[in-house]
Amino acid sequence: MQDPIKTLFTECIQTQIAAADMLQEPLESAANLLVGSLLQGRKIYCCGESLAHATSRHFAHIMLTGLSFERPPFPVTSLHADYGAKEHTRMFAQQIQAVGQANDVLMVFNACERAPRISAAMEAALSREMLIIAITHNSDTDIAGLLGPEDVEIRIPTNSSARASEHLLQISNMLCTIIEHRIFPQETDS
Repeated sequence: MQDPIKTLFTECIQTQIAAADMLQEPLESAANLLVGSLLQGRKIYCCGESLAHATSRHFAHIMLTGLSFERPPFPVTSLHADYGAKEHTRMFAQQIQAVGQANDVLMVFNACERAPRISAAMEAALSREMLIIAITHNSDTDIAGLLGPEDVEIRIPTNSSARASEHLLQISNMLCTIIEHRIFPQETDS
């Protein structure tokens, strides 16, 4: 019997290898959409279902403060997760209805099978004519049907919520790095 710790590392590595093969095109599309939106003065709002909301907050933080080098902040906001709200399944949707503008971007993170809060936010974003980037995984059953032709899905090749959670963080860091280097190419030469 294989050591359980080694098994977990092996699962993680296998997901990494599959992601490296499968996610290049969607990562490129997401980076292009985010760079274009930022250069056009649009805002990016992000949220995550359940524990994935921590990745949303992390992404907003590194986009504001910089990851690879010191730079001006990008206009990225992680939506507030008020689980005490009367309609907590609409907590993100209400915020999008209040501040979202056409061609702004909603970026959603999900490592669960079901995603009622971010599904509602996506519906609100669609009604505001916003663009959507969804970072999901193979077991996600709610999100893909809400994406339009201009939207981007980055589907992590795993059924495991734990492996998906690990990759949400990695993908958020990768996107920030790509965006920084595209908007500030002079920083890559130093």
